[in-house]
Formats: sequence, structure tokens, C-alpha cells
Amino acid sequence: MKSFSVAKLINSTSIRQCASVFTGNLFAAGLGFLAVLIVSRKLTVSDFGLFTIALSVIRLVSSLSSLGMDTGMIKHASSFLIDKKTIEAKQVFKTTFIFRLTLSFIIAGIIFASAGLLSTKVFHCSGLAYPLKFAAFGGLTVSLVNYIRSVYHAYQSFKISICFQVLADFGKFISIIVLSFFLCMNVNTAVAIFAFVPVLSVILGFWKLRNELFSTKKILTKNICHKLFSYGKWLAMSSVCGLILPHVSIFMLATMLNSEASGLYGLALNLTYIFSILIGSLNAVMLPKVSRYREIAQIEQYVKNSLKISIGISLIILPFLFFSSNIILFFFGSRYHGSVPIFNWLLLSGIIGAITTPLRAVLYSMNKPRIITITDTGALITVLLGCYFLIPFIGITTPAILLLLVNVSVLCFSSFYIFNQIRTGSFLSSKVKNLDIGSSS
Repeated sequence: MKSFSVAKLINSTSIRQCASVFTGNLFAAGLGFLAVLIVSRKLTVSDFGLFTIALSVIRLVSSLSSLGMDTGMIKHASSFLIDKKTIEAKQVFKTTFIFRLTLSFIIAGIIFASAGLLSTKVFHCSGLAYPLKFAAFGGLTVSLVNYIRSVYHAYQSFKISICFQVLADFGKFISIIVLSFFLCMNVNTAVAIFAFVPVLSVILGFWKLRNELFSTKKILTKNICHKLFSYGKWLAMSSVCGLILPHVSIFMLATMLNSEASGLYGLALNLTYIFSILIGSLNAVMLPKVSRYREIAQIEQYVKNSLKISIGISLIILPFLFFSSNIILFFFGSRYHGSVPIFNWLLLSGIIGAITTPLRAVLYSMNKPRIITITDTGALITVLLGCYFLIPFIGITTPAILLLLVNVSVLCFSSFYIFNQIRTGSFLSSKVKNLDIGSSS
């Protein structure tokens, strides 16, 4: 059998691609950070809390509308592409697009229609109605941008994917600067910018992918479509839990405390967005690769080397823990001093999450989305119940501490499960079932 050195692959191609994706996403996030920085200094802490709630709604709508289908799309399309089945891969893209577009409109429409009720009955602030309506549309546009980027991840065209994100974030940054100089910045205008600017990336993405999205060929054979959605049902549940988890804290703090508390927490959460970038970069590079591996030795070596990469990158970020107070006070002022301890807890939680990411890619490749769903559901329930019972006693840092404890538990469980699967040889049967998707079509 021809030898295959996964270590060599990890140490060359994967590192370069991950570094490229991480650097590009970091640049885009830097633009987004500057936009949020300007908004935070123009608004009061309470108004910034309202802006943070609307921003969380945008992210939630965009995330929930995928229901995990992006991960399934990347996994199956990558398998088809490696087998030179380009037509089948394009059909996967088109099916996922139709599903994503339909669900995005439904979720955005529900939030738009109920914005007034949510603002008064849930968040107890009538001034949040219009920001929530803007956020509903923003969730739709950001959802489509994320879909377009996922298609290019499946093609492993990571630079093109980065360009779409940079375009959106650069547009937000420029728009915020212009409005801050010529108009009075308020919650409505800030949220509107984050909601409408991504339309530029959507239009460009539709034009670039017009052959994949708007062809007149049939969507998918019945068998492949069944496999895609059968795999996606677990991803849908996992996606709902995993994507609500970072934002549920803001909503809990807003309802149990006040909008100022959500503003302090939201600022810390935005500052730790670097881990979302890191995790997204690792997923973008690792998931298409690990989906193409066929042997236990490849997976085993992948796990060891990818963990070295994620741990190494996380250790580089760790020193920010010691300078968090100076950074926050310098950029945002003393009124955000309450964000410092929240940031520190979220920083530690993000490091653990980044280390866990390569293991989640392995579970996806092993056709074990059920395991990820169980851990994500348990994490969400733990944070929800923990916040409800502990916020009155511990205060604003409660959600961040709970996230750290949950991430440590998930890392320990995932590590034990994967290495047990490799040791017992159960991984082989999982991959055989996965290959049947392509062969039976």
C-alpha cells in the first residue's frame, strides 16, 4: 500500500491554508472590530447593549437558517469533488441553497413581524423594535454570505471566501466612519449598516456562483438527497444548540438584569471574536481534508498534529489574558471596566473551544453528528439553567464561567470518544457507511 504521511500534509499544506484563512478572517474581523469600537464610543453603555442584542439577533438568524446544512454540504461536496463527481457536488450546492434561502426568509419574516412584541415583552424596551426589524433583514443577508463562503470552502478556494467577508466588513467600517462624521450615530443607524452592507457580497457571490445556483438541471437524485438530509437532521439540532449558546447569555442578562449588563457582556464577547475566527478557519481547512481520509492511520495522525496546531495558536493568544484590563480601558474607556473579568473568562473558554475544533471535524467525518448534538444540547441546557439560577448570586460573569466549564467537559468527552473509536477500529465502519453515499447514487 502506498504510504501516506499525514504529518507532512499537516505541516505544509494545511498549516499554510489555515494560516491564510486565519489571517484573512482576522483582517476582516479587525475591520469589524474598528466599526464596533466606533459604535461603542458613540453610544452610551445602555444603547450599546441594545446594539449588541440586535447584533446577536443577526448572527442567530444567519446561523439558525443553516441548521447545520453548511457542514453537511462541505462534507458531502468535498467527497464528490475528490471522486471527480463535479455534477453531483454542484447539485449538493443547489439543494442546500434552496433550503437555506427558504428557511432564511421564514426566520427573518417571523422576527420582523414580532419585533414590536419582542422589544416590549421580552427585552422591556420599546426602542428596540426597529433595530430588531433591521436585524431580521441582516440575518438574511449574512446567512447568504456565509453560504457563499461555505461553497468556496468545499472547493478549498479559501482566498475567494475571505474576499467576500473582507468586502462585507470593509463596507461596514467605511459606512460607520461616514455616518459618524456626517450624522448623529444611534442604535438604528448602526444596526442598519450591519444589516444592509452585506448585500454587496451577496450580489457578487450570486454572480460568481450562477452556474451552481441557477442552472436548470435537476436538483438531486432521491437517494443522495435522502442521505444529505438524513445526515443533516443531527446537524440541525447541533447547529441550533451550538449557535444559540454564545448569544443566549446576552439575552438572559438583558432580561434578568438590564441592557447595560448586556452591553458590558457584549463588548467582551465581541473582543473574543478572534476565537470564532480561529475556529472557523480550522473548520474551513480541516473539515474538507478529514472528509477525504479513508484509513485509521490517517485520522489518528491527523488528530495528533491538528491538536498541536490549535494548541500552538491558542498559546499565542493566551498572553492577552494579562493585558485585558489595559486593552479594554485604553480603547473603550473606564465605563467598560466591568467587561474585563468577563473577557478573561471568555478568553479561557475560547482557547478550550479552539482546541476542541479539530476533534469535532473528526466526529463529522466519522458520521457521528449525533455525538456532537448530544454534547451541544447538554451544553446549552447547562448554560440556560446555570444562568437562571446563578446570575442573581454571581452576577454578570456567570455565563462566561459556565461556558468555560462546559467547553472543558466537551473537550474531555470528545477526546475520550474519538481515541476509543480509533483504538477499537469502529472508525472503519463509519467511513464505509459514509462512502455509500456516493456509490449508491
